[in-house]
Amino acid sequence: MPNINLNLPEEQLVKATKMATMLSLNRSAYLREAIDYYIRKTEREILANKFKEASTKCRDESLRMCKEFDGIDHIPE
Repeated sequence: MPNINLNLPEEQLVKATKMATMLSLNRSAYLREAIDYYIRKTEREILANKFKEASTKCRDESLRMCKEFDGIDHIPE
């Protein structure tokens, strides 16, 4: 597993160490889990935004089509 150097503020390091201890994890395992959680959260937010953008485009196109059909008085058989 590759290593990285990470500089944290003292308070953040103390809190991470305490939380790791409370969860019976070593600090590295706790930080890996925290990073993994944040990655998954960010991926979900990005996906949700993409769905929202697609939904908005679809809605706008549907409204445009409705306005076009609104002007039709007679539908041919």
